[in-house]
Amino acid sequence: MASDPVTQAAELAQIFFDLSNAVDDFRLRNFGSLSHAQQQQLKEEAQALATRGQQFTAAALGAILARVQPHLQNIKRATQDAQDALARLNDVAKAIAIVDAAVALAGAVMTGNLDAIGDQAQGLFQAVTG
Repeated sequence: MASDPVTQAAELAQIFFDLSNAVDDFRLRNFGSLSHAQQQQLKEEAQALATRGQQFTAAALGAILARVQPHLQNIKRATQDAQDALARLNDVAKAIAIVDAAVALAGAVMTGNLDAIGDQAQGLFQAVTG
């Protein structure tokens, strides 16, 4: 498992989501041979595992948010500028360039990589003003 807290939390989330799905698959595959109480127990246990996965997803997002704090104002400004530009643009090519840059910024934010976030925020500013 990776040592990066964001990656660890994301991996743990996926592990518990996968296990939840396996429990549900087992329950559905064996539905006829399970008592009502067993069906209910497996359903509740799968939901509990999915909830744990959601908690690890929230932890990963929290770690990402902690990392992006230095760029948060730039991200807000760049995305607001992009929204404003898209609201008044008639140039399809420019709109697509802005959307592409916004998607790249969102991807950088999800990685928590500060250098990439800075680069992609600048890229979005350039797409809007260029």
